[in-house]
Parts: sequence; structure tokens; C-alpha cells
Amino acid sequence: MFTLHDFSSFQVPRYFSHTYMCHSKSVTALKYFIQRPGVINWEEPVTFTGLPNDIIPVITELSRKHGATVTSKESRFMYCWTKPEPPPLPQIPDDICLGTLEQKHVETMKTDWESTSYREDLEGYFSGVVQNFDSSCVTDKKGNLLAYICMQYNGAMAMLYIRPEFRQCGYFNILLSDLTRKRLAKTEVAYAFIPVQDTQLIKLAREFGFEWVPEGNMTWIRYNPPAQPNRLSNVTKTVEAKSSNLEDCLNHFKINAIPLTTL
Repeated sequence: MFTLHDFSSFQVPRYFSHTYMCHSKSVTALKYFIQRPGVINWEEPVTFTGLPNDIIPVITELSRKHGATVTSKESRFMYCWTKPEPPPLPQIPDDICLGTLEQKHVETMKTDWESTSYREDLEGYFSGVVQNFDSSCVTDKKGNLLAYICMQYNGAMAMLYIRPEFRQCGYFNILLSDLTRKRLAKTEVAYAFIPVQDTQLIKLAREFGFEWVPEGNMTWIRYNPPAQPNRLSNVTKTVEAKSSNLEDCLNHFKINAIPLTTL
């Protein structure tokens, strides 16, 4: 059973422009849904984020039918806190403060992530996250932001950042403990997606107590339609790209598909 919501009367934040968000209670239902006419515009480049591995052959076959190509991006493991009790909060050093992110931190967060080309309008994205979702941050006594972690719109803990000079200070455990405890206090599931090649982060997550949830593994892949110079030129102008490179355009088209059964 699907519920399709029409958000055409709402103002869509700029960082969600050209974004498909699809949720289903089963992979089988999701396979059926994305193939229905009018659900996805297969004439435009799309980045599928958080796809169950079972859905990749469907995307690949649809791409073949449309004369398009699929480029696989990095797969990610789902790690989750599964214990009934919350993790203990480490002792907080006297020279730092543990708190939550505020709007005054948004500009700093934007600077930390803008070189990654994570998404357009990072300032707007982080502003929405700070306003609406749980977070945890470490500051010094002067209020300077040293490290932080926050929730994403898909319900995962993400955007963990620790300033290089403080990465041996134990802030990882402090932040992860604090945010996990906040999630559990709301009877929410504390989980994150970790790139399969990030062995260091996987090791840290396991040592912390997070467990791998195989059925929650996801893959980020990119759908590239057949090249159409005129259409590509128009899309490039729309996103205000400074070149006609397809890579510049593709970062602005995303779909987020996370089956609820993995939670």
C-alpha cells in the first residue's frame, strides 16, 4: 500500500530541488513503485541515494531500456545500536563543553563541508537540520566549535566532523554517545551508514558498540540518461553550473529510498 503525497503547494527548500524521496515497507513494493509511469523522470540525470542492494538490478535494467548508463557509487554498511541500555557517556574534560548545535554554528559547518560538494545550499541544509533535528557538539570555553555530529533528513546520524588537531582527544566517543542517548531517549533507533571502504570508521563504530545490520546495507548509484546536448545545456544553466560537464549537473538530482523494515 502506497500513500503518494502532493507537495506542489509547498515551498521546497533549495537543497531538495530536483530530489525524489521514496519510502516503502518492502523492497518488492519499492521495485514495483519506481517502475510506475510518472514516478521518476528517466529523461533527467538522477542520483539514487540509500538504495537497497536488491533494487540495483531493477535500476540497471530500466537504464538499459532507456539507453542510459548506471555508475555505481560507494556502497555503505548500516551500523546500529542494538543494546537495550544506552551507551555510557564518557567523562567530559574540564576545558570543553558538550551541547547541541545552534544557528550560530551553521556558517562554520558550511565551511567544513563546502569542499566536498555534498549538496547545494549547504547553509540552508544545515540551518534546517539544526532547527529540526537532534545534534551534539563540542566547543571550547570560548564557544569555538571543535567537533559535532547531527541527524540527516533520512533519520541517520551523519555529518560527523572533528577538527584535525582534536582527533585524538576522544571526541568521537563523546559525540556518538551523546547523540545515541538522545535518540534512544525518544525511543528512536540510533543508526548510521558507513562507506564500506572506510575501515577506520567501521573499526571505531564496532569498538564503540554499534553492530552491523546486513539487511540495512545501502548503495548510492548514479543514473545517466543518453546525452542530449541541448537539454544538458539547459540543465546546466538552471543549476548555474560554470561548465557543461555532466558531473556538475548530476550532483543536483537525487532520490532517497530507505525501506522502513530496516529500522
